[in-house]
Amino acid sequence: MKTELIFPTPVWKFDNVGIDRESLTDFVYYVRKEDPEGRKQSNSGGWQSQDFIDSVMDNNPLKSIRDAIMERAYAAADEFGFNDYSLKMINMWININGKGASNHLHTHPGGVLSGVYYLKLPDCCFGNLSFIRDLNYSQMKEYWGDGDNVHRWEHMNETEHDVFPEEDQLVIFPAWLQHAVGTSAGEGDRISISFNITAFSNHYHEIYPSR
Repeated sequence: MKTELIFPTPVWKFDNVGIDRESLTDFVYYVRKEDPEGRKQSNSGGWQSQDFIDSVMDNNPLKSIRDAIMERAYAAADEFGFNDYSLKMINMWININGKGASNHLHTHPGGVLSGVYYLKLPDCCFGNLSFIRDLNYSQMKEYWGDGDNVHRWEHMNETEHDVFPEEDQLVIFPAWLQHAVGTSAGEGDRISISFNITAFSNHYHEIYPSR
């Protein structure tokens, strides 16, 4: 028997990004101090900043992480098969999840690649990044009504896949991939920086986005 896995979904992880996390952490808390209300998007509890656009990031400490992300986004897009293209970051925002905070299931419409950088994590129990398979795939599990009828859950048949965050780690994924963040149960702040990236074709056509 030969098994083929078709339509795989890539998730790219980059450890030890190597930016100045101390100065970036100071900037994060400064932004929250200036805008303590933040905004409500996918976050349940916690705090989320307003969007930072590309031109603004040129003049604040987010530039270092923006540049590091874009370098790795090009590597991811190349591996994904992109050719004759350029990338641009649409927006970036800051998330601070304290104890009890989480992010409900969502996608990032309008982007091609999305991702998250983990700036600071509590000592433990800080909420995993969970990718959720499309609901039609869950019928395989729900058909039985009992997960015990499947003797192993792996990439071929899993309906949920967890990424266990690490400090100074970057995760990039297709923007349409459903994901959520589990509840943080540890003491201290779980600080992450999220973003969306779009792609432009070098072959001009009116249906493609222009620069």
